[in-house]
Amino acid sequence: MKKINFKHGFWAVAVAVLLTSTLVSCRPYSKSHVRKNFSISVSQEFPNTNWAFEQEVMEFNFDIEDTATYFDIALSLLYDSSVVTLKEIPLTLTLTSPDGMKSVATSQFLLDPKANSNVHPEGNGNKMIADVVVYPHRKLKTAGTYNLTVYRRAEKADNYGFISLATNVTVSKEQK
Repeated sequence: MKKINFKHGFWAVAVAVLLTSTLVSCRPYSKSHVRKNFSISVSQEFPNTNWAFEQEVMEFNFDIEDTATYFDIALSLLYDSSVVTLKEIPLTLTLTSPDGMKSVATSQFLLDPKANSNVHPEGNGNKMIADVVVYPHRKLKTAGTYNLTVYRRAEKADNYGFISLATNVTVSKEQK
């Protein structure tokens, strides 16, 4: 029989008690509780500020545990307005739930700040952000990892001046 060193055994018990008490005292949000400040943002950068042909299909994964809340799923495109010449970028999107169900939508980035109030400057200089809500007020009925596939349907293979694309999942302002 191995002899247990009391010094190490004491610390192991202390850590176990501390961890257990912390886990017991942390109450998870119930599915009916809406966290209004909940937000997930997943971003991918474009190498050499080029939204290249190799990235015409991009995938974003995010986890959802709250199946009672309505969410807005949006995209944000950061770009350099002094380089980008496109006025719009058509998109086809596929949202795949953890159970394999798919929802397909179409949308587009309108990059002209005069024509689109969802384009705004990012800091000083020529950097701009274009936002588009691609799945508004959506109830995600299955807990787990969701996959958002974004297919860029631009005519040119290489598109310079694009810095990053992000998906943002936030609690919808309207809850049913």
